Amino acid sequence: MDSVNTAVQNITVSSIELIPSIIATVLVLVLGWVVAFIVSRLFAGLLRTIKLEEFLKTHKVEDALGSVKISDVLTKIVKYYVLLIFIQAAVSYVAPQAVVDFLGDALLKLPLIISAIIIVLIAVIFGEYLKEAIVELDKKSATVKLSARAVKLVVIYIGVTMGLDTVHISTTILTGIFLTVIQAVAFGIALALGIAFGLGGQEDAKEVIKSSRKNLKV
Repeated sequence: MDSVNTAVQNITVSSIELIPSIIATVLVLVLGWVVAFIVSRLFAGLLRTIKLEEFLKTHKVEDALGSVKISDVLTKIVKYYVLLIFIQAAVSYVAPQAVVDFLGDALLKLPLIISAIIIVLIAVIFGEYLKEAIVELDKKSATVKLSARAVKLVVIYIGVTMGLDTVHISTTILTGIFLTVIQAVAFGIALALGIAFGLGGQEDAKEVIKSSRKNLKV
């Protein structure tokens, strides 16, 4: 009976001693959320000041991420980075040291992850820009539109591989798949052209050859 009373007393004392730590944790989390909210709002205001969305719209790449705005993505990155800093500080009051160390390592690696995300975003924006530029060459041509989408996908792929390299993730498999797809597409195009010229494109082929000869003579 005495041992039970002692155990209950120890639990009670430990719980009472833990209350200040819990209160401190909650306060830090609340403060972190407030600071993250304020910083994200200021950052969003900065993006509006430099007219990022207007710049993207001018270059016809505002819908590079579909309905998601680029400025919203950047703002959320800033918000959650600030919040994670406060989360690490908050859990240090109640969590084991291993958890605190894990969050500390995450904070050290987070800039690399953010850099990778930004690289991918730039690739998506640039890919969209190239797509729109190619489509402008002939808006009615389905082939041009398909080529434009293919160029965008290639640029995004390059951005993804660069982003993964930034966080030290191997891209060997992705590179292999990409090269295989490129080879398959090239083979398919060559085969389609061969069939076209072989079945119904003889006249077109003759015209191309005649035109080339004339140009060479000139």
